[in-house]
Amino acid sequence: MTATTLERPLPALDAAATRPNDATPVRPQGLGTAIRSEWVKLRTLRSTWIGLASTLAVLVGFGAIAAAVSTGSVATPEGGDGGGPFGGADPVSTVLMGANFAVLLMGILGALAGAREYGSRMIATTVAAVPRRWQVVTAKATVFGAVSVVVSVVGVLGAFAIGMAVLSGGDAATLALTDDGVLRQVLGMAAYITAVGLIGMGLGILLRSVAGSIGAVVAVFMVLPPLAGALLPDSWDPVLAYLPSSAASAFTSVQGAGSDVLGAGAGAWVLAAWVVAALGAAVVSMTRRDV
Repeated sequence: MTATTLERPLPALDAAATRPNDATPVRPQGLGTAIRSEWVKLRTLRSTWIGLASTLAVLVGFGAIAAAVSTGSVATPEGGDGGGPFGGADPVSTVLMGANFAVLLMGILGALAGAREYGSRMIATTVAAVPRRWQVVTAKATVFGAVSVVVSVVGVLGAFAIGMAVLSGGDAATLALTDDGVLRQVLGMAAYITAVGLIGMGLGILLRSVAGSIGAVVAVFMVLPPLAGALLPDSWDPVLAYLPSSAASAFTSVQGAGSDVLGAGAGAWVLAAWVVAALGAAVVSMTRRDV
């Protein structure tokens, strides 16, 4: 007698039933998510807050010292009482003397914000989470630009208020924000500091090196303008007027290269074009080059 074995068909498995209960749904990463991520990165780094605090301290502290020296309240090393190196400067230029150093600090902060992830290789994780790479640059520029605007505006207004108080206490000439051209010059300086930070960020992403991008910021904003103005003939002055610092000198108290100065509106547009060019080059670099 032969035994017969009956095979029963296995029940069909339900795909939903076999899915792990703890599975995480994948959501597309948009620009808003990228901005929130960059904000978390920026605010959780101690170096960011140290740099921003240093920028504020330089703006306010150097402005107050320059105002005190110009009134003779603080003696110069030569012991003169004619206001030292700030005696012939107008009140706004005197109280915003620290902006020349704040520009350098903000440019370095921007370079760090742009190039830091390449050194730690965290940029690979960033672009994996945000496949549209142009959104990475846009998010970084949005967050850093917003923070630098706030710090720059607070710094220049604080330097103006404290510096003018020191000048007033020393019986020196003072100006108010409501005087002709003063508010434009003060807020223009804040815009210039912010623009330098964004250009530094673009250079950081483009060069992918912290040291290289910081060196480029120093060369473009601190070395090139005075060197070009001193070495190049006067026929180059119309060209030098389009350098970032020269364009900013049209509406701020910074020193440009050469003697030609653009109008305030033209200078603002030229400086904005430099920012767009730096960030645009960063977008192209981020999109077309491997990370």
